[in-house]
Amino acid sequence: MAVDPATHEPVGEPEYIADVKSVDDLCVDEDAGVAYLTRHPNHIVERVPLEPAASRLGRAIMAGDPFTDGLIGPTSIDWGRGPNDYGHVAYVTTDGGTVEIPPDGILRPARLVRMEFPVEKGAPR
Repeated sequence: MAVDPATHEPVGEPEYIADVKSVDDLCVDEDAGVAYLTRHPNHIVERVPLEPAASRLGRAIMAGDPFTDGLIGPTSIDWGRGPNDYGHVAYVTTDGGTVEIPPDGILRPARLVRMEFPVEKGAPR
């Protein structure tokens, strides 16, 4: 949903991103035309195109499949603050499995996980 930069109030109608169940958070890479979704109960981070017909990047699981014990219960995601982080380096918080038990049944401490996504050739940065 677009937001007025001065008032932080919603502007217009919400925009469709993807048919995905159980999404906790997302961050958008407008340059590449994709969003990265944290899917808490599935213990994965997934990439979805913002406009499937126009994007050269398709839907893909970027982390967590196969099961990754360092990514249990991803709840939030945001781009790093470095000069080249947007669209490439993200930070994901996890709950360690306190809400949805991991497939191996082992709870872990909550974490802040640094993820690096490939920079696509030809994408403006």
